[in-house]
Amino acid sequence: AGDTAAPTAVVVGGGISGLLAARELARAGVRTTVLEASGAWGGCVGSHVVGGLTLDSGAESFATRSSAVADLAAELDLAGKIVAPQPGGAWVQLPDGPRELPRTGVLGIPANPWDPEVRRSLGLLGSLRASLDQLLPAALGTGAEATSVSALVRARMGRRVLERLVAPVVGGVHSADPDVLDIDMVAPGLRAGIREHGSLAAAVGAQRRGTPTGGGAVPGAPVPRLQKAGSAVAGLSGGMHTLISALLAELRRQGVTLLDGTRADSVERTAGGWRVAAGGGAYDAG
Repeated sequence: AGDTAAPTAVVVGGGISGLLAARELARAGVRTTVLEASGAWGGCVGSHVVGGLTLDSGAESFATRSSAVADLAAELDLAGKIVAPQPGGAWVQLPDGPRELPRTGVLGIPANPWDPEVRRSLGLLGSLRASLDQLLPAALGTGAEATSVSALVRARMGRRVLERLVAPVVGGVHSADPDVLDIDMVAPGLRAGIREHGSLAAAVGAQRRGTPTGGGAVPGAPVPRLQKAGSAVAGLSGGMHTLISALLAELRRQGVTLLDGTRADSVERTAGGWRVAAGGGAYDAG
């Protein structure tokens, strides 16, 4: 946004990040337009209909290690909708049938390869390979270079842990392949924990013990937490996609222009700021 009396902004992309950016701009008094190429808002926090039921199509819960999402829900009058998942934990559909995900893990990485649910998923050889992690040098996978989730897990615990436990969790939580995710971005401190505790399993266990399991992130609104599928999580009654509905409603009240089905074709600098060409029209920011 420029320094004019009536600054304007154009947000390209109506996923959760774009909508939150538009919210911050609108709250700062900036006249804002959001362009979304598809016909749906929210990106990875979306919904779809299966058998007549409206379900989350992406994220179905949020991590409670930070109060960021709970704070946002409270600001959107959704604090009373925050709920804990069913205590049965998370499962994954493997080629040989459904299996429980580790109850004590981070991103599906088990703190104990011999836990019953981990053993059932990995089999004897898989658990044996994963347990070799305790014998490997702490330097393996903890160098200064960026390490992907898959590289770290494969090196320390083996392919079976990666494919049967970690990949399903990472795909569900981050909608991404573990080959392209930096472990330091999605599990901060885990590699440092390997150096401190001597193994990946021990580092996972230490992170789990240090994760809060109770209390409330929003004053007066307790946030239920449950250790599930490698993280402390909570959800929203009705689905995480209800957050997007509430956010869109607020943006409309703030006067934000929301244009779906409008793909941004180009962005160019102008004398007064920026111009975005989209859908046969042009939108100025400055």
